[in-house]
Amino acid sequence: MLAEIFAEADYDWPPELGPTVPPLALTALPSDLSSADASSKKTLFLRALLPLVLYENRLIRADRAFLNNMFARGDWLDDSAEASALRALARRYKVNEDLRQPEVQAELLRRVDEVPASLALAQAANESGWGTSRFALEGNSLFGQWTWGASAGLAPEGRAEGEVYSVRTFPSLQASVRAYMHNLNAGHAYGEFRHMRENMRAAGGPLNAARLADGLAAYSERGPLYIEEIKFMIRSARFDRRLAGVYLLDPEAKP
Repeated sequence: MLAEIFAEADYDWPPELGPTVPPLALTALPSDLSSADASSKKTLFLRALLPLVLYENRLIRADRAFLNNMFARGDWLDDSAEASALRALARRYKVNEDLRQPEVQAELLRRVDEVPASLALAQAANESGWGTSRFALEGNSLFGQWTWGASAGLAPEGRAEGEVYSVRTFPSLQASVRAYMHNLNAGHAYGEFRHMRENMRAAGGPLNAARLADGLAAYSERGPLYIEEIKFMIRSARFDRRLAGVYLLDPEAKP
């Protein structure tokens, strides 16, 4: 069924319509995904996830453009709707200091930035077993995020005695992607990742997903081994080359 939906939209992997990707929005992965052969399973998963990742990055780009515009104007310290929106955005990204200070503005811009699709796809594939894990199928959990709220997650099998964490569940795949990006952009453990991304921006080149993976040492208990796994997936799948310049076909579509 999923393959038929993609075929009807002329959506293949890698995308064959040039840089455009149709704005298809899967709410959940099909339960029979694991029954597909290995190659089909991987391409179905990537096609399901890519539009969701591109959509979230488009929202982040809009927020970043808003920030740059407001900071360039410098006349937003009032009670206008725009000023309220700016302060709300700062709170969402856990920046609570004085926004009049250049270093605080820089920190907010450091956080409100895209996560390369190559990195998101590799991490999702790694964490969810290409969309076939129990957490992905039962809880729309693509990135293995933990939670300590008893009612908000699925308990892992083999969890050590005395541990109380669960794997966080989500109402949709889109919500999982959104939470993952916010975790990298606002979580205290990923400051190095954000500084690396900022330096790439300053150098004027594209974001290098494999290099950015070096900033994710805290993402997994496997540490350096996990980072090498993600780098290998990015390079072996040629994600950076295949996804260079891709964007959603309809800029008004909302998954």
